Amino acid sequence: MRTAETSALKVLTQNIRFHSADTRSGEADHWPERAPVLAHLLREADADVVGAQEVLASQLPVLDEALGATHERLGIGREGGGRGEHNLLFLRRERFEVRDWDQFWLSEQPALIGSVGWDGHCPRIAVWARVLDRASGQEIVLAVTHLDHAGELARARGAELLAARLREAAGAAPLVLMGDFNAAGGQSAAWDVLREAGLEDAHDVAAAHDGQDIGTFPDYGAPEPGGTRIDWILSRGLDVEQYRAWVPQLGGRAASDHATVSARLRPTRP
Repeated sequence: MRTAETSALKVLTQNIRFHSADTRSGEADHWPERAPVLAHLLREADADVVGAQEVLASQLPVLDEALGATHERLGIGREGGGRGEHNLLFLRRERFEVRDWDQFWLSEQPALIGSVGWDGHCPRIAVWARVLDRASGQEIVLAVTHLDHAGELARARGAELLAARLREAAGAAPLVLMGDFNAAGGQSAAWDVLREAGLEDAHDVAAAHDGQDIGTFPDYGAPEPGGTRIDWILSRGLDVEQYRAWVPQLGGRAASDHATVSARLRPTRP
């Protein structure tokens, strides 16, 4: 028999901040010293679904060590294969049966590897998976993305493409979209597009908030209460029981320049 606790869906999104070779030991952005913090976060969070952004091939071993024994990894680099930044989905194997998945580029040519859309600065991608959730017995579509940081049109058009592609992939099934949208939750064109497509922002509809309501890009500084949220978890067909944004630290060091965002969701009762 499924229990209420096991049917709850725990989702986490994290921009891990890419590995820069230009940093030095002791600097907040130094990947070799951030990596153990990220690994600890991922193990302690124990999320069913993890969406990760800005992952370079050199960072994959850290994520795989933390999650590989329990989660299946989906996604390739935005330049193809292991090249360029990855958006990745990590899905708990015991819970999910992957029935279909794909990756596409947020551009006028979504199937073209490395394509740059509209006024975008670089290639941007999305990864989605249609899975059977064994805990609830339902199919659900899970997706992760990272919108452009420079192109306002690219963010808006990218959101439109996301809405269309995910609507096609999900049909009537519940849907979760997470990631770094490089746009303000509640006051941006991308947020408006996705809300108009029927997705709800977990931050706004959660029955409960865990901890302080903070902006999600502290850039290694102190989190700003009530600050701008550029990392979101959006959903359709699911009740959001809890939302949390926080900056995990280990030994006084943060895992990333972005906050961690998580939500606990449950299929909406008929």
